[in-house]
Amino acid sequence: MKPQAIFLATALLLGATGIGLPVAAAPAPTAPLLLAQSKTPQRTYMTPQRDPNQIAVDITDGEFRVYGIMQRSYGNFYLLTTSGVQITYNRDTGNVLVVNSVTGTEFYNYTFTEAGRAGTPARSSSAPSATPRTNLSQIANNQIAAYITEGEFAFDGMLYRTSGNTFVGEDGRVRVMYDRGASRIVIINVVTGTEFYNYVYSATNEGAL
Repeated sequence: MKPQAIFLATALLLGATGIGLPVAAAPAPTAPLLLAQSKTPQRTYMTPQRDPNQIAVDITDGEFRVYGIMQRSYGNFYLLTTSGVQITYNRDTGNVLVVNSVTGTEFYNYTFTEAGRAGTPARSSSAPSATPRTNLSQIANNQIAAYITEGEFAFDGMLYRTSGNTFVGEDGRVRVMYDRGASRIVIINVVTGTEFYNYVYSATNEGAL
């Protein structure tokens, strides 16, 4: 048999064999991840710092918790990357976006309203010596969560150690100063300096005042 005939027969044989081989199916498209785009964390604290380019943030939702100091990126856009998580905050719109800093997977995308941007806090007509209901919870060695209310007045934010046993926090309207050594809390209007409250808070009665 001529070489050309041998080559043609071999090609036909291989082609016939290939027709019977199963064709591998293309992989099914992977379903997109269901992201928590409309989910809002249980608690979000935003505390403007003395430096206008910084805002302290603390976001908690079940076992998820991330906190730190966001730095102004540009305009009213703030950013923090810590512990594998990136937080972006647009202070103009209130949008908060929390993603995995490595993969970009979205954890939260929601609107946060800063109480401090709604105007000066109201204060009830109670006597100047009135003591608001106060609940302080130690979060870390240098951090205390504070919830203080009386009538229409409310502060819900974080206090950070400034020196010794002094902790300070702001929400844009009021400044809360807690001297743990003297067991005293002073609350003033950030803009006018007017004193709202000045009272004794005992850690032994935490949550009861």
